[in-house]
Amino acid sequence: MNKMKITMIKTLIITVIIMLVIQLAEGLPWWFFVIPVMIFGIYISIRKWNVRAFPVGFSAGFLVWFAGNLYFHLTYNGIVLKKIGLLLSVPTVIVLLVAGIIGGLIAGLALYTGQHVLSDKNYSHNNNV
Repeated sequence: MNKMKITMIKTLIITVIIMLVIQLAEGLPWWFFVIPVMIFGIYISIRKWNVRAFPVGFSAGFLVWFAGNLYFHLTYNGIVLKKIGLLLSVPTVIVLLVAGIIGGLIAGLALYTGQHVLSDKNYSHNNNV
């Protein structure tokens, strides 16, 4: 396995752990995981890890949100997701997938943003202004 794949897998695992720890904390809003994931993206940038941040963050977010919703679906006999599915006129599987995609997009954008906060690749210095 090459070094980039190992770094991406390591980043995926760390991001999943960050998201799980934040979600288990009581009293925090559901979106609070964005802040630590973004800070981890800054850490990735500082350490100069060669990681494609959005796909890794998306995978971590999808995995956590899909698995979390599946866990609650199985724990509560599917009552909540069935009602959401009836409300939206879609099957339960679609509700699970959409929740995973939403979590993936949010986590992917957070990790990508964090990685590029300190990046100055596209920043042009114009001293004539």
